[in-house]
Amino acid sequence: MPIPVWWPQVVAAADKRRNVTGRLLAHATPHIEGGQLRLEFARPDLAAAWAESGAQTALEGALDHYGWTMPIIVAD
Repeated sequence: MPIPVWWPQVVAAADKRRNVTGRLLAHATPHIEGGQLRLEFARPDLAAAWAESGAQTALEGALDHYGWTMPIIVAD
């Protein structure tokens, strides 16, 4: 499944809101499944950092800003 064409814009917008968000998203692979944005991180420590950082809130705000409101899940 290809990366959504709008993904680079969302990553840039999230990075402006919270710098750590962009750094973590650089290590994530996004997939759209059933109306949800699923993030897969290359390493478990990155997924843990995502959960602890508040970066999801920044990403949700960036998605909302561009009109792509959807649930975000992180793959196990």
